[in-house]
Amino acid sequence: MTVNRRLVSQATAAALCALAVVLASIVLVPAQRAFAAGTTYFVSANGSDGNAGTSSSAPWRSLSKVNATTFQPGDIIRFEAGDSWTGQLWPKGSGVDGSPIAIDSYGTGAKPKIAGQGTVADAVRLNNQQYWEIRNLDVSNAVPTGTTDGSKLGDFRGIGVHGDNGQTLHHFVIDSVDVHDVTGEVKWVGGSTADNKPGISFAQGWDRSKDTGGIAFLTGVQDITAPGAPTVLDGITVENSTIKNTSFSGIVTKQYAGDAPGAVFTGWGKRATATDPAYTPYTDVTFRGNYITQANTPYGCNGIYLTGVRGGLVEGNVIDRVGVSGVETNMADNVTVQHNEIMGTHLSSGGADQNALDPDIGTTNQVFQYNYLHDNGDGILLCACNSAVKFGSVVLRYNVITGSTRWNIHMSQQSGTVANIYNNTIANTNSQNMVTGGVSGKATFTNNLFVSSQSAPQFIQPSSITYNNNGYSSNLTSRPASDVNAVVGAPQFVNAAVTGPYGDENGPRLDTAANFALQSGSVFVDAGATVTGNGGLDYAGATVPIGNGPEIGAFERGAPDIAFTDTFDGLATGALANGTDGWRVISTNNDVSVVETPSATDKSVRLTRTIEGGGTDGTNLARLFSTPMQGVVTIDTQVMRNDTQAGWFGLPYVYNAGGAPAVSVAFARGQIHAYKGTSDTVIGTYTNGKWYRVTLTVDTVNQRFDLDIDGHRMVTDAAFRTSMPGIAKVAWYSNGGERGAVHVDDVRISRGTGFGQ
Repeated sequence: MTVNRRLVSQATAAALCALAVVLASIVLVPAQRAFAAGTTYFVSANGSDGNAGTSSSAPWRSLSKVNATTFQPGDIIRFEAGDSWTGQLWPKGSGVDGSPIAIDSYGTGAKPKIAGQGTVADAVRLNNQQYWEIRNLDVSNAVPTGTTDGSKLGDFRGIGVHGDNGQTLHHFVIDSVDVHDVTGEVKWVGGSTADNKPGISFAQGWDRSKDTGGIAFLTGVQDITAPGAPTVLDGITVENSTIKNTSFSGIVTKQYAGDAPGAVFTGWGKRATATDPAYTPYTDVTFRGNYITQANTPYGCNGIYLTGVRGGLVEGNVIDRVGVSGVETNMADNVTVQHNEIMGTHLSSGGADQNALDPDIGTTNQVFQYNYLHDNGDGILLCACNSAVKFGSVVLRYNVITGSTRWNIHMSQQSGTVANIYNNTIANTNSQNMVTGGVSGKATFTNNLFVSSQSAPQFIQPSSITYNNNGYSSNLTSRPASDVNAVVGAPQFVNAAVTGPYGDENGPRLDTAANFALQSGSVFVDAGATVTGNGGLDYAGATVPIGNGPEIGAFERGAPDIAFTDTFDGLATGALANGTDGWRVISTNNDVSVVETPSATDKSVRLTRTIEGGGTDGTNLARLFSTPMQGVVTIDTQVMRNDTQAGWFGLPYVYNAGGAPAVSVAFARGQIHAYKGTSDTVIGTYTNGKWYRVTLTVDTVNQRFDLDIDGHRMVTDAAFRTSMPGIAKVAWYSNGGERGAVHVDDVRISRGTGFGQ
């Protein structure tokens, strides 16, 4: 239930390109939460450390000046765009709740560069600090010379957040950064040291392994023989960023455990049981909307390695050609991995795996759903494989797995572990394996659709695995005999021969997987068994079931469709008549017109309200749905207040069939408002004359919504204002005594999440 800032709909791409050209001076600036103000400092390659640094006309010059300064809550450090610095950026100080310290850019041009060049462990570093936000930097940390055999790899990271003071450190936001070319060494937890190579070493244990790469969150202790209290990181967000060609990992979290030689074992990051009281994980961790690739390094080994975490969300990322594992969770609780596109995962650096997803050892309450996994070595590995850790639970549902070259679902579950696997679509042409591995843990397969051009792919059938009511393409001769409710036939996919488009730096293309939806005549339609607690939504956000029963596979019948899109560019300039292109327009005593803003070829609709009129509807532009839209629906639009007045404009309001607003977003008096349940909450500020992209992702099944402004998550999983089983109307409007003007452009209302639309 999320939206990727970097992803622009195909229907609006041309219009937005035009907008960018015409409005070069009116950039879509993210609406920021209203934090307490501090001092803004400027840093430029043309500055001087003798300057005050508090204006762009008198900036500082060096990283050493910044690093020697202890900043205060609310301060902002801005580096000039187009400039570059070599060495380490490590500003001191901490923010407080409601007033973080921020790093950002200023001016026009490329993101300012911080290049560690392998001379420092972290090109950008924080240590025992909290309440920091880092945006719009270009960060690298590669040794510039050396051989290509791994000898130049070292203990390097692009951005490193560290702590060892025995406290809980809060609020770390890394947003819209580009981290690349980090020559981090590869250290494995286990294996044999006989397999060591330059830059690659085995049998390192928990604390000494897997802690290099692009962005890392790591805690330790000041004395391994007297560890004291744990340091916990809370409130971690990495979003809208690119991480390229970094080794070991793209993004990693790791809590200290104390298993190095000579250390006192703490167990903070590792645990032997699900309720181990020593386990003290990080909390509230989100990785969203990032592009991660290791296509041009032979030492990349994990896209996202999420360990020692309780309460994690990994969503909307594109993970492209990384080594070993796209997303691996380990020693983690309550993690959801969803709406990601993962492709091209391969063997690397002595690792044995090449999977897209891996809920690994010591993981409980893992939900892996709505992911598009294609052209990987392996689809999903369930690797609860430590004989000393006999617990774990995972749900795998509504994933699309295609093009695996080795395994599709590989089981390596110890006794005591539980995997519930249902409503996945698994289709391949090359792999001889469907369900493989050695397993003593319990696994249940229900409503999965297995399709292969191979006639006899492997399905392991130990007594610990239950197959029930799965679907199989009719050519399969090796389907499990224990599946007495098997459904067999031709899948009748929309287009199984699809070869793209696939995700890239602009975001995932989850919609491509919709080609594996069933056509209405398929034998697998309405043939699924009822699964309790199934989330109520299929891969595309449609309600489950649509018909008399759930479908087999990841989709309810039919490919998801776009309900509505309009750029207004083809309309005549002037008053917009009610009924034009299906729009409901009310302009009594006021004005609703198509205008040439931002340009004659990129028009918008302007609503102007100067006096009373229109009753409850007021001055109103609305889209009505005679059959209310159900499931997950994304409402995406560009809006701009363009007046000197401060009246309340709903931008937009979403209504149920009874006419009551269930989701409400408003721009008024310089503030952006959203109702969370029945409470009006100020979530940010806006600037008059600037365009903002407002994206609502509305889930009518679970009665919740998310709100993004220019791709920045402002509201997550909030309750509806009133019950709304289906969306009957979406309106941009103002009424009563409110006055002012607003522009609306590039409206798109689509079924499913905003990812991949």
